[in-house]
Amino acid sequence: MTIGVILHPYGENKPAGLARGILEFTRGMIANDAQNDYIIFVKKIPRVMPDFPGHRWRLEVLGTGWLWLTRLKNKSPADVYLFNTPVVPFFWKPKRAIVLAWDYGYLAFPPVNACVYALRDALKKRIVFWYHGRSLRRADHIIAVSEATRRETMRLFGIPAEKISVVYCGYKKVCDAAETPIPLPEKFFLFIGVVKERKNVMNIVRAFALFYKKHHDHTLVIGGNATGECADAVRAYISKEGLGNAVRFIGHLNDGQLSYIYRRAEALVFPSFVEGFGYPVLEGMDCGIPVITSNISSLAEIGGPAALLVDPHSPPAIAEAMMRIADEPMLRDTLIKKGVQWKQNFSWDKAGRELIVLCAAQKN
Repeated sequence: MTIGVILHPYGENKPAGLARGILEFTRGMIANDAQNDYIIFVKKIPRVMPDFPGHRWRLEVLGTGWLWLTRLKNKSPADVYLFNTPVVPFFWKPKRAIVLAWDYGYLAFPPVNACVYALRDALKKRIVFWYHGRSLRRADHIIAVSEATRRETMRLFGIPAEKISVVYCGYKKVCDAAETPIPLPEKFFLFIGVVKERKNVMNIVRAFALFYKKHHDHTLVIGGNATGECADAVRAYISKEGLGNAVRFIGHLNDGQLSYIYRRAEALVFPSFVEGFGYPVLEGMDCGIPVITSNISSLAEIGGPAALLVDPHSPPAIAEAMMRIADEPMLRDTLIKKGVQWKQNFSWDKAGRELIVLCAAQKN
């Protein structure tokens, strides 16, 4: 069997969670498959070639433009095509198409400003939603990265349950990287991710403000890109509440810096409103720290019994979880031990093997 994988997005300077996941899913398949061949389709010639193992794969470039995916029909044929986002070519569909569904976070938050740019963004969301629905309905099978995404796919697009399988992502073992020291406070809670609405950073800061009233010896450290309207609003709140010395933004971090900071955090605080899959939850567990995360979206699944699950809409609930971590050493130790066991349920090799089985089922 020949499996065609549409590797897009790929080659970004600072790949976000989607690009990382697509790359690792593909690597997990190729690394665990001694029988099938792979054609890796990319949009443009990559700056750096993907480092997939073995020799049972080759790269083909489709080219750019609005209808770039349609060029698949003129390329080397595959028995099954795996589209890593819910976008199937508009004017052509292969005999067997599998689509990956991650999340629909773009639907969760309306435009902030009532201006021409906001209206343009709203129109773009409507078009994307329509195209996603069309692609999902045309696909022969759908793979959701969580039960939450599976349910949302059914609810939003009317897809029958039997057409959707769930394959959980793996995670990067960040703390296997050699540590790169950076200046840090002695006691701190950690958030890792882009500062935007869906990541719920404002409520994290509000919760920390409540926590800080009783624990002046702690700091909140925010690691990740912190630019844009949401980040500006968070900074304005910090200034208003006089938390300037208690909340620290440290920007984008490389693997060595992440390894260093994860190991030293009091806990990871990651109560997003919407996540297809929350890599930092498993990264934190793998690095040996407790995790506070949401009781909604996919995060309740990913955190499971090994995390403190909180209502992401409630700063007092998030603050209470922080207080429990700070005040109950036995709870902290228990969560760490549970995390070490729970994280073993997730790996890219496991995900790759499951994808191979699903691709084979579609060919047959």
